[in-house]
Amino acid sequence: MMGFFSSLFKSAFEKWLENASDDELSEGYEKRRQQWIKDGFNGGTGEKTPEMKRIDREMSRRSAEKWENDPRRNRNPNFRWTDANRWDKD
Repeated sequence: MMGFFSSLFKSAFEKWLENASDDELSEGYEKRRQQWIKDGFNGGTGEKTPEMKRIDREMSRRSAEKWENDPRRNRNPNFRWTDANRWDKD
């Protein structure tokens, strides 16, 4: 029941964030970044806007989820990525 009420009070931005494709998120972030630059980097502090931070977190979450579910990923905890590219294979 709590999920029902929380979905009623979501902002248009939060709804967009959930339903946007990866490309739309990237484009939305870039649009906000360009505006952030025009506005003087948030008053000169360099602090990202809350929307930029939220989009960044969502893109990172999706990227980590894709990596976690990648069937080609080596799940051996002792595997080092450099091992796959060694010139002197044993």
